[in-house]
Amino acid sequence: MAALLLALLHPLALILLVRLTLPARYALLNPYAAAADALLGRLLAFVRPALRLGDRALCVVLLALDLAACAAVLTRLGGPQLVLAGTAVATFPASGFLGWFGLATLDFWGFYLALLAGNLILRLWCLGRQLPGFSGDLLCLATRPFSGMRLWAQALAILAFAALYMAVSLAFAAEVSYPLADLAAQIAAQFPGGAHAPAFLAVADHPVPLRVFFLAGMAVLNVIGQLRDYLFLFWLLLALSALMGSQRLAFFLRDVLRLLCGRVPPLRLGPLDLSPLAAMAALLLAHGVLGGLFLLLVGALAHVV
Repeated sequence: MAALLLALLHPLALILLVRLTLPARYALLNPYAAAADALLGRLLAFVRPALRLGDRALCVVLLALDLAACAAVLTRLGGPQLVLAGTAVATFPASGFLGWFGLATLDFWGFYLALLAGNLILRLWCLGRQLPGFSGDLLCLATRPFSGMRLWAQALAILAFAALYMAVSLAFAAEVSYPLADLAAQIAAQFPGGAHAPAFLAVADHPVPLRVFFLAGMAVLNVIGQLRDYLFLFWLLLALSALMGSQRLAFFLRDVLRLLCGRVPPLRLGPLDLSPLAAMAALLLAHGVLGGLFLLLVGALAHVV
């Protein structure tokens, strides 16, 4: 329930942040963005009689309230988590400077970082071409100005953004734990002879710069796994929408799947579109290869430093 609440609070904070950074007379031609802006306008109209502030001031107040609600949820969850393949790699409880409000800001930072990485990966997935459909245009709007950068500049900016995110987490969070290292040690202990887990998974023993690099890389690689999971989820929802006869929902889901499939050509078997399955297989392969190469790099650096 708490995770579901965060899944609703994060997009609301993003909508408020985008609204605050857009020019006053910016025309939202994207139907999804226009619908979100219309809902936000109704929310602002609802709270304006009580606070009697302008739109931008109301957005700031609502953003603060949204982060406060996130902080309450995260306090119950134990803090932000970096999750990889369903397993928590690290948890960052709040302490000192971060406090309860900083905890929520840090968690939203991680959510926004995942969006930036997703935009970059999808641009690479589309071979550098413009992201297709209304959903691609919406993603570019949500990640501006990063989405307007060249691919190499955007990649460097995201790596720096991820490294800074992890550095702040390690510097100001208390009692950072690494469940992934504990899980690897438990698995290794079950092998004959009590084999030890690989050295690169002993994250807590690494120097801080290498630890930041390891966690930042994990954060970016995790987005590829998330894209694969979203592909499967939206593909199932599309099948359900066809059974329910919901044309609007089916249009939205096809638009999102077209974006997530990238340059994978349409593969139809009768009424079924199997291109999402091919895209999932490609993302699974890419995730495994890139993840393996990254862990080898971390292992080599661990022996050097």
